[in-house]
Amino acid sequence: MSPRPGGAPIAFYGDDFTGAAGNLLEFHRRGLRGILFVQTPSLERFKEATANLDVAGVAGVARSLPPHAMAAEIEPALLLFKAAGARVIQYKICATFDSSPKQGSFGAVLELARRCLGVQNVPIVAAHPDFGRYTAFGHHFATYRGEVFRLDRHPSMAAHPATPMHEADLRVHLAQQTSLPIGLCDFTELRCAPVDRIVALVDQQDTSAVTALAATVFDAIEPADLRKIAHAIWYASARRPVFAMASHGLAAGLAAHLGDQGTESDVGVPQRPVDSIVVLSGSCTPHTAAQIAHAKSQGWLVRRLSLAELAVHGENQLAESLALEICNAFERKQSVVIYTASGLDDANIATGSHICEQMGAESSALIGGLYGAVLRRVSATLRLPRFVVAGGDTSSQTMRRLGIDALSVDAINPASQDAFMRIHAANGALNGAQVLLKAGQNGDDDHFVLAREGRNWR
Repeated sequence: MSPRPGGAPIAFYGDDFTGAAGNLLEFHRRGLRGILFVQTPSLERFKEATANLDVAGVAGVARSLPPHAMAAEIEPALLLFKAAGARVIQYKICATFDSSPKQGSFGAVLELARRCLGVQNVPIVAAHPDFGRYTAFGHHFATYRGEVFRLDRHPSMAAHPATPMHEADLRVHLAQQTSLPIGLCDFTELRCAPVDRIVALVDQQDTSAVTALAATVFDAIEPADLRKIAHAIWYASARRPVFAMASHGLAAGLAAHLGDQGTESDVGVPQRPVDSIVVLSGSCTPHTAAQIAHAKSQGWLVRRLSLAELAVHGENQLAESLALEICNAFERKQSVVIYTASGLDDANIATGSHICEQMGAESSALIGGLYGAVLRRVSATLRLPRFVVAGGDTSSQTMRRLGIDALSVDAINPASQDAFMRIHAANGALNGAQVLLKAGQNGDDDHFVLAREGRNWR
């Protein structure tokens, strides 16, 4: 794609930082160049930074917010993308469709988008087959340790403490969040219909019709399904901007479609190991629990953190103490994990919820604020070449407290489909450092150890 005066033709808002990083990664893998802003920039800054880029994102925190707080967070990004003339505007969602009427509501996003961007039939694409996420006849499925589960029976997502998935039919799930009419393009229609018919469905703007749809859920079982959806969206966007609510599967489809038009993939550089690495985890998934246990078995310092400590000592005192523990471990060339929960049954989850109620704050905001304070103190004492933040909501809150400007993809792990992100910051302490924003479901048991070694990332 050629440079445009308004900046990148593809723009997205990620509802958490791990997801936003994963979205940018999908474009990067196909050679499309991009940047991820930590805060919504001004229009002038956006145009300046993205004039020679293909894609630009804003990493957000909307997934952890109640509906009444989501507009103030999301609207500036949507209006920025509209003013910049982006062809495709994506609200990047988690591929496990994390949302509820009380937190991270996708219904609230659809209603906000209509106000900001105009009425249109919004494509909803949750699937990413290469990532083990599938939609069939409107029902969503996800893998867990090699086995595919319907989302409402998924061992992790069905019992998620913040956004449990009790319904696998995405239209039924969304009907709990909005009264807007939502249709379905199932995979039989998607595969049998000519692409111009799918374009017409995406391009539907007849607001006078009683049966007019506000959004359409698209099935996808194979990567070819995503490419056809992406083809239709890109074609329709030549006439007017298309807003889509989608996982990084759409990014993969768009990147593959545009890659067919002459874009070449980048060749990665093998990554070096670091002496020590710190992992700050707010994830409660069984995946992350297994990774913490493996790190401990390898001699890492593993420190369990309770929100009760934060309530008693306050952020500043606790951050000073944790930073000192990390720095002392690094002097011994020992890696560190600090975590708040080990699996969905951890008693810390219930205790932490009670403390959050008492403190009048959301858990990820408290944990992220603390972790941000810890990283600022550690980086002021020693150089942090690489670190890990685990958990979508936690990583979002943590990264926004570091005073950094933007992130770009530095190296990719094809097996886990995540990336070391390069930090761009006016503050020299963290500028140039690598961060792995690890989603709860990502990686094998040795993921943290491999991140320290740099093995598999290139």
